[in-house]
Amino acid sequence: AFGCLVPRLVTGQFDAATHKAVWPSTGNFCRGGAFFSRLLGVGSVAILPQGMSPERFSWLQTVAGEVIATPGCESNVKEIFDKTWEIRSTRSDAVILNQFDEMGNHLWHYELTGSALAEVFEKIKGPKGRLAGACFTSGSAGTLGAGDKLRELYPRIKLAAGEALQCPTLLGNGFGGHRI
Repeated sequence: AFGCLVPRLVTGQFDAATHKAVWPSTGNFCRGGAFFSRLLGVGSVAILPQGMSPERFSWLQTVAGEVIATPGCESNVKEIFDKTWEIRSTRSDAVILNQFDEMGNHLWHYELTGSALAEVFEKIKGPKGRLAGACFTSGSAGTLGAGDKLRELYPRIKLAAGEALQCPTLLGNGFGGHRI
């Protein structure tokens, strides 16, 4: 979430005095977004399914400027984005920060997560150690950026991506379970 908001702030695409950061997600991205918004003095709107845990909603009520519950549970991503499109067309102060289309999400994980993983591996590997593989879960694919960094540093690495059967991201995006 930080990697999505900060580039907009430093490039002037987001004005903290007039804009609100809208964080659509099934929970973790909007939680991070609302938290970072608060740290940076930015108004925020968290959008997540009403079927998520009461603890998430309780915590968000203390951090986010506004919390919107959409119908359904974690698999009801369409409803989250239906609300996002409604906000985009009705609120001129809203800036949608969508983890699925923000390059900052990928770049953050490429630079920070990937570099951190490489640093840890270099510290723990033995004299003949080589990084043979890494497995990531797909989510919004941001963390897969770490795999891109590892592939750059360790060209022979094998990368794997997994996803929850109950809430398929790659399958839902037309990849149909094929190897990508």
